[in-house]
Amino acid sequence: MHFRFENLGLLDQADLELAELTLICGENNTGKTYATYAVYGFLRSWRQILRFLLEHEIDTLLKDASQYRIDLAAMFDGKVDDYLARMGKEYVGVLPRAFATESNVFEHTVCAPRTCQTTDFLTQPYQRRVQAGPSGKVLATLNKEADSAVLEVLVADAEVLQRPFGGLTDFIADAIADIVFAQHLPRVHIASAERTGAAIFRKELDMARTRMIKAINEIDSRELKRNPFKILQQIDADYAWPVEDNVDFVRQLEDIDKRTGELAAAHADLLEDFDAIIGGSYKVVKQQLVFQAKGAGKQRFTMNEASSCIRALLDVGFYLRCRARAGDLFIIDEPELNLHPKNQRAFARLVARMVNAGIKVFITTHSDYLVKEINTLIMLNQGTVHTRSVQLQHGYADAELLDPAKVRLYMTGMATKPTAGTGRRGKIRTLKLAKIYPDRGIEVETFDDTIEIMNTIQGEILYGGDL
Repeated sequence: MHFRFENLGLLDQADLELAELTLICGENNTGKTYATYAVYGFLRSWRQILRFLLEHEIDTLLKDASQYRIDLAAMFDGKVDDYLARMGKEYVGVLPRAFATESNVFEHTVCAPRTCQTTDFLTQPYQRRVQAGPSGKVLATLNKEADSAVLEVLVADAEVLQRPFGGLTDFIADAIADIVFAQHLPRVHIASAERTGAAIFRKELDMARTRMIKAINEIDSRELKRNPFKILQQIDADYAWPVEDNVDFVRQLEDIDKRTGELAAAHADLLEDFDAIIGGSYKVVKQQLVFQAKGAGKQRFTMNEASSCIRALLDVGFYLRCRARAGDLFIIDEPELNLHPKNQRAFARLVARMVNAGIKVFITTHSDYLVKEINTLIMLNQGTVHTRSVQLQHGYADAELLDPAKVRLYMTGMATKPTAGTGRRGKIRTLKLAKIYPDRGIEVETFDDTIEIMNTIQGEILYGGDL
């Protein structure tokens, strides 16, 4: 999936292609968070936007018959990027909510997503029944056979056509989303940089309740009695979607503790590697979330008592254990937070395992340790006699090696661009794609320059004085 942004906060222009492993590096206040939040917001909201765009087309189709055959190839072949472009334009209007900011902040923003691969309309079968509440009465059936591009919709009861909030239209739009667009737009989960605080205050941070109470206090009681829905119109967002969703997730941990996600079921070694990083495991005992350190017997610690590393990785651990599945996009903002350099390296190896198990990972980072460890995994992937010897000597598993073709690293910085109508070139703030070499790894100027300056200063201190 490819995104092009213009006038996105601190970024004047940016092109970003999501790979199996995508990293953004750069100095503070250069646009990393804008790019990350914008991608997350689109992947979080694209289904609702698509449903809005398809509503008229589907409603027109539903007017005349009781059985419908939608040729998906005829409808979308060669047009998926056109729909994505329209979705990007609609999404710009959503950006203020995604960032919890004023509407004028993004009035000149451009978001232009597009696919990076051919759309497969045929391979996967699809079937869904639309049922009526507790009775389970089948109102309609949606079906697509394998190796067919035709979605068949059979209406068994006209009640489904009159249902509120879209009725059959929404179900057809959801089917189209699953069959045509979901192969390009992965399910997304984010661990924001605010996750450490969320782990401590997760019980107190009820975003929905806070906004509801605020709205109730601001609405005249008589007006509220006349129009209870007024409260929904008055609820303002105080937090960006990534922060809000992160808090909502960690508030559910006691409830999802017993679930085992698809990824964890297929790759139990991932959980073992994660537990090795935190030095123990998370448990829910009598509806209380605790951390139990390895080798500490029955001693347990609440999140208030646990170390900052344990809190920083809380939602990562539960996502891997309870939610993760192949095909997901997992976004983690600054995974190095509160981690010792040794654990930053270990986390890089865990990320490589996730990538090789089918999870797409998107990282923003300031960590030279993490990027250099990823470089090591890329270099070891050469598979020469020498690299195999080094791999065995230092205990790297095959599942930790990274194919450089699966990795993209972007650095925030300045670039030159022709100024329209002047013939001159001006500087813009953008994302620059780093070069990746199979034998040397990734060039990351933002780290290398800083390290070189530090080495030069220390060299002057050690060797520049009078002997």
